Amino acid sequence: MTGNRPQKIPFSENSRECAELKDRMRRTVTTLIEEGYTRFITGMALGSDIWFAECVLDLKDVYPDLELEAAVPYIGQRDRLAASDRFRYDRVLRECSDVKYISDVYSKYCMNKRNRYMVDNSDVVLVINYAESGGTVNTRAYAVKKKKRIIDLA
Repeated sequence: MTGNRPQKIPFSENSRECAELKDRMRRTVTTLIEEGYTRFITGMALGSDIWFAECVLDLKDVYPDLELEAAVPYIGQRDRLAASDRFRYDRVLRECSDVKYISDVYSKYCMNKRNRYMVDNSDVVLVINYAESGGTVNTRAYAVKKKKRIIDLA
């Protein structure tokens, strides 16, 4: 799953549009589960990544064999979050079946390395993109290059 952070999403999390996006996400993940997929990866960024992670974790009640891997771009990512976002981040991370730290420290390349890791370790890439440039656009292009199945949710 690759997607925008809150500042690039043209609506708030409490909006009707966001509720509709989360519903599309849930229906898509459910369809993928019915196709036989049981392992999902989240990049742990605020916005789309966390919403996706929460969607998968909520579906574990119905599909207990689901696994969610957290691809954390660097050790200490959590420490850069606002205190109000840490509780949600920690809850998701705690419930993941696997946590992969891509880099030991922050660098200007760690997010890109994380995104490539997710694409390289996925058969299907879900995309939530509302921007004309940035990490999500680059990740989608990389997934196309790698001939991955892409599902656009935005």
